[in-house]
Amino acid sequence: MATIPAFSEPRYLRIVRASGWYDLLVTWPFALPWTFAWLYAQLTALAQALALPGTLHPLDTTHMLLANLLGSVVVVWSIARIAAPSRRLGRLDGLARMLFSAWQIHAVAHGANAIVLGFTAFELLFGVLQWWRVQGTGPAQCPRRAAGVSAQGRAEAQAAA
Repeated sequence: MATIPAFSEPRYLRIVRASGWYDLLVTWPFALPWTFAWLYAQLTALAQALALPGTLHPLDTTHMLLANLLGSVVVVWSIARIAAPSRRLGRLDGLARMLFSAWQIHAVAHGANAIVLGFTAFELLFGVLQWWRVQGTGPAQCPRRAAGVSAQGRAEAQAAA
């Protein structure tokens, strides 16, 4: 029986860090109202120039708020993965990317502009890579213990659950 090749731990952590850098570079404009307004105008112009199907509605206050909230959270999440990449953060990020991909595909299927699919391609790529097998683990196993959690603390958490 053939086994799926595995990433070494250092290579996997480089992928987690790279996904953090990608997110930071692509998402920081979403975090600020004036940079998001500029980015949205550029995406609208690109979508029109490429004659992509779907709609990019004019920005309103609610769109801006949701984009800024998303951008702020993703910027912080990116910095966490750049500063301290780990298998656990990579697995969680991979899960988040699969969710983002699902909602992006859903949005395009329901009329959003196809320019969204450019983002979806990177979500899927990093999602798959971060759920790839790492040497010494199962296909997508997370580390069992969180750093700094004592055996007594885990026992108390299990008893409370």
